[in-house]
Amino acid sequence: MWDWNKEIKGKYRGYRYETASFALRQVVPEDAPALLRCYGDAEAVALMNGDNCSRGFYCATLADMESYIHIWQGEGYARPAVTDKHTGEVIGTLEIFGGEAGVLRVDLRRDYEREDVLRELYTLALREFTRDFPMGALVTKAPPAAKARRKVLEALGFAGPEAFRGYPDYYRMPAGRMRRELGIAYCGLACCLCSENATCPGCQEAGCGNHETCRNYQCCQEKGFSGCWECPGFPCGAPMLEKARVRAFVRFVREHGEEALLDCLENGVKAGLVYHREGLAGDYDLGTEEEVLGLLSGLLEKGKEKLCGPADC
Repeated sequence: MWDWNKEIKGKYRGYRYETASFALRQVVPEDAPALLRCYGDAEAVALMNGDNCSRGFYCATLADMESYIHIWQGEGYARPAVTDKHTGEVIGTLEIFGGEAGVLRVDLRRDYEREDVLRELYTLALREFTRDFPMGALVTKAPPAAKARRKVLEALGFAGPEAFRGYPDYYRMPAGRMRRELGIAYCGLACCLCSENATCPGCQEAGCGNHETCRNYQCCQEKGFSGCWECPGFPCGAPMLEKARVRAFVRFVREHGEEALLDCLENGVKAGLVYHREGLAGDYDLGTEEEVLGLLSGLLEKGKEKLCGPADC
């Protein structure tokens, strides 16, 4: 099992993140006066995640706030202060743990408890934290009173509310980290994004527990194909090809190559697309092959835009 203390402890004291509206860096003692406006507001604290925190997060005095910031210098997790780039004010903090489940705390001043702000920060967490703090899933709490949080989390595709370690009101999103080295399965599945890829070496290395009975795997092995995209009999009746997503991926590789599909999927991760949600379905599971191919074509063009300027393209 992945060990946070062994792999990450102390590694991210110098981290920095940025969105259109906010800059994030490790909280420091000088942030105490500004953060007291957040943690000294009982209504704001009521929306925070105080699970496993015996003191709660309410701070009545500057000394209380300073004592928390001292604790937040610990190396078992990251606690970035959130600065509004337009005003220069520190308006709250986030907290992230890695591991089997990465727990995200979002503590904000009450006047920033808005859907636009929350969407920006949750999207950052999905895009950056799941990459830099290895985890199987991102989980975060949103009590019933946190209506804006729940609305945004549901819109982003989080599953919930559900219980987590005995506490209620959590929302969960599989991390979906890109492991390009796992490539594409013989059938077209994206091993590189599979939510079960934490220890799996991928289909091409016989990593799937079903490879001995998988028709696609056995057929490609017998015929010496790199994947179903090389087979003149595609599409066949193999069960793995029943989904439009899988057939579309095979068609895309046939036309553009495997590396191009991996590039598209990597661009999708950066854009916030999720390959697997609950039930092993996600943002690529559209109604038809043509819709999936249209999505991939858009991601392919997105990659080209980064390689050349407007005049060159």
